[in-house]
Amino acid sequence: MGSDDIIAGNVSKYIVLPAGYCGQPKKGHLIFDACFESGNLGRVDHVTEFEYDLFIRPDTCNPRFRVWFNFTVENVKESQRVIFNVVNFSKTKSLYRDGMAPMVKSTSRPKWQRIPSKNVYYYRCPDHRKNYVMSFAFCFDREDDTYQFAYCYPYTYTRLQHYLDNLQRRNMDYFCRELLGLSVQKRRLDLLTITSPEDKTDLENSVMQKKIKIPKLSLNHIEEAGEVTDYGEEDVELRHSKRQDGRKQSEGTHKSIEAVVARLEKQNGMSLSNTSSPEEAFMEATEGMNNMDDAVVPRILYEELLRSYQQQQEEMRHIQQELERTRRQLVQQAKKLKEYGALVSEMKELRDLNRRLQDVLLLRLGPAIEVEKVKPESIEPEPEVQKTFSEEANTSTYYPAPVPVMDKYILENGKVHLGSGIWVDEEKWHQLQVTQGDSKYTKNLAVMIWGTDVLKNRSVTGVATKKKKDAVPKPPLSPHKLSIVRECLYDRIAQETVDETEIAQRLSKVNKYICEKIMDINKSCKNEERREIAKYNLQ
Repeated sequence: MGSDDIIAGNVSKYIVLPAGYCGQPKKGHLIFDACFESGNLGRVDHVTEFEYDLFIRPDTCNPRFRVWFNFTVENVKESQRVIFNVVNFSKTKSLYRDGMAPMVKSTSRPKWQRIPSKNVYYYRCPDHRKNYVMSFAFCFDREDDTYQFAYCYPYTYTRLQHYLDNLQRRNMDYFCRELLGLSVQKRRLDLLTITSPEDKTDLENSVMQKKIKIPKLSLNHIEEAGEVTDYGEEDVELRHSKRQDGRKQSEGTHKSIEAVVARLEKQNGMSLSNTSSPEEAFMEATEGMNNMDDAVVPRILYEELLRSYQQQQEEMRHIQQELERTRRQLVQQAKKLKEYGALVSEMKELRDLNRRLQDVLLLRLGPAIEVEKVKPESIEPEPEVQKTFSEEANTSTYYPAPVPVMDKYILENGKVHLGSGIWVDEEKWHQLQVTQGDSKYTKNLAVMIWGTDVLKNRSVTGVATKKKKDAVPKPPLSPHKLSIVRECLYDRIAQETVDETEIAQRLSKVNKYICEKIMDINKSCKNEERREIAKYNLQ
């Protein structure tokens, strides 16, 4: 036996690791399991990160039949794409060629569904001892789910026994259940009889007649041969009889049986007269029957069947080549997807690192930027800047002289100077200092600086959202005011910790907090509009 046939039993929580990998399994290292009722999966081979070869176990006491599979897969990654190759099918013809597809379900979606037939391929592969291979592609979409794949809808032995027990408890007249015997594994084999109560006696008599043993053919005793012929006719009639309008088999069947019997008797008589031993007579009779059978098939029909068979072989060869080409294309696409995923993850890391560097630079260079930006009172700002500042609520429209960094929180006329010419109310500032949590502190400070009327019409980055196709980008918030928010939060965090990593991590969430506040303001505005519309409609 080859290495592909050495399958001891079903896999049990089998973790498939790449070749040469050492260490604890990670997300994406698939775990296969088939140790449950009706489960069947004997071996799993890791081909690539996206491809696995699966070997199914043969039927009990029948190693030539390998069709059924049923197994589970867990420890998957979100959006992980795989190709499963069931490489040791024994059937040459399968419904998978005509559009049938394997079944799949998961813990969050317990209803069985079929995989799209366009992702299923059934072909003969020379790499696996010319066995028939069924390949299908699948994409896992939830990390916490356990996925189960099966040849078709599973129907377990336990489920069948429960169903038969329920039928037996109902005591129906037309249903009878009997123990016929036990299987190799000592499981119950049932004989079910479904008929009208009046026909039960006739059915039992018919079954007993079918169980009559037919004696062996003996060439020494012609009388026994005649008896055998009679029993044979009765057995053929019993096996081939079908009830059609209360009649037995047709006259054509009787004539064919009589012709066979007459031919056997004639050959038996010739053998007894011309041969010296019963064995030679039996061999000559067998050769005569073979010659008669050979003459039945016309040569033209044989040649036509041969040509048809050769054409089908040629078509099969072309199909296998096309499937192999498709498989190579799938492998190449899987490699490209892997490279693309690595590039995307690297780009995300670079973006996060760039954002953190910007935050740190703004914190360290913030005072110098303020001194450069804030000009003496004699120099007036540009008209566009004046227009932007005039529409923002809760902010002062005058620009005092630049204040030293150490004295930036200056009280003057009931207001507090935060830097860059931004003043807020003193009472609100003191209330803000006792606010708990970075999120609430940042949101309240943003409302004090910009006001709700300005925030609801702005965005943090000025880029339109990707969730809506027709979304219009809103003007971004002022960068120097965002830096003031970060400085105030930095001063607050610096009083609690001196760890620069923690400070940078907490400061990186400023944009997120402000974005959440803008969404809350827009949501409350929409709710208020709905209430006004409902009130107006009611009036």
